[in-house]
Parts: sequence; structure tokens; C-alpha cells
Amino acid sequence: MHRIRLEPGARTIPLEHPMEAVYYVISGMPSVPEPLTGKTHSAESGSMIFVEPRTPYEIRADAQAVEIIGGPCPPDPALYRHLDPTGTTGDTTDGQDADGGPGEVRIFHRDRPDDLMPMIAKDARLVVWAGAGSRTANMNYVNMTAGEENVPHAHSSSEDTIFILAGEGTVEDVTNGATFEITKGKVVHVPEGVVHAVKADKGSNIESVGGPAPADLQMLKQMGIEVPGE
Repeated sequence: MHRIRLEPGARTIPLEHPMEAVYYVISGMPSVPEPLTGKTHSAESGSMIFVEPRTPYEIRADAQAVEIIGGPCPPDPALYRHLDPTGTTGDTTDGQDADGGPGEVRIFHRDRPDDLMPMIAKDARLVVWAGAGSRTANMNYVNMTAGEENVPHAHSSSEDTIFILAGEGTVEDVTNGATFEITKGKVVHVPEGVVHAVKADKGSNIESVGGPAPADLQMLKQMGIEVPGE
């Protein structure tokens, strides 16, 4: 998960990944051009930008500064070649169809979810997920009210990454007997198989985005959520 800030008039470098990518717009109104199609997509605070594999794109800050979090899912090793002095960092599709053509950019919004996940919180929203057509990227929005907490759970085949947008609380690592404080701007990363629970136990709501990637389809089924094709 990357955190990117663009000043007015700035843009990312041209990007393209063999895997999916997803971003959440924390602030600003970015535009997302697709060079191959000539389309330009508009986003706003609360939007989620979903990029299908092999789709050239860039993210621009036009009239105002933009702050986003997210990135390719799974990570794209090509982005980190400048950090690898051995030159051994290579590309991976990690199960994606490398023979297919370019996809497209799609814009979602946290206020237009497909379904809710009550074991996470009363207001836990599925936005970019398997039901919306993603295969590996996943971006949920959660507004946990003060006093709420997750049902303790683990993801057997997914890593869970959560960015805290607002509020404070704790996250319990049940498997290893540890508890960590979380506040605005912190990122929680949970490895596969670790039982954990986020708790709004500091007197404030906790707003967050993220989720298990790839999506934990088994957990969705246990919550009674229909997953297309499953």
C-alpha cells in the first residue's frame, strides 16, 4: 500500500501493471487518463480507482492537491527495481492472465457499496471486491462506531492491510497475544492465518479502508454474501 500526494498540476509517471491496482482518494479531485482509449475518468474524495491488468494509466492532480493510498495488488516488483542493486527484481503476474489485452479503469465510491459485512462492523462496506469484478484487488470502507469491534477472525489465504483514515483504537493480534494502538495515518498489516480484531475502544469512531487481498471468499460466504461465480 502506497501513500501518494500530488501538488496541483502534478501527476504520477505513466503506469501499467500485469496485475490489478486499486486506490482510495483521501482528498482532492484527481483525473485518471487512459492513453489507449483517450478516456479521462474523474474521481473525488471517497472514490476508489480500480485499474484492470495491463491498462496504461496515470493519476493527475489538476486544480487542487490530491492524496491517495493504494497500489498494484499483488505488488508490482517493477516499481522497486531502483531499490534493488542486484537487478534481480522481476515481474510477476501471480495468477493473472498475462495473455489478455489491456483492461480499463473503473471508478467506484465508498457511498455506493454492493453489500455490508456485519462481522466487521455495522457499517462495513464492500466496494471494490470479487462481486464488482476484481480478482486480486480489494478495497472496503469501514466506519466503526465507538465501542464496536470486529468478530475475531483470520484470512487463511489473504494478507489484510488496513489504512486508518480517522479516529483511534486498538488492533489485537490474538494469535501472538499482542495489542497495538492505531490512530489516523497508521497502516495495519495482518499476515495470512493470524487471528485479529480491530476495536474502537478509545472513545471515537474509526474510519478505515483496505481489506484482505485477494478477497477472502470463504469468509464472505460465511456472512451470507453471494459471490458471483462461486
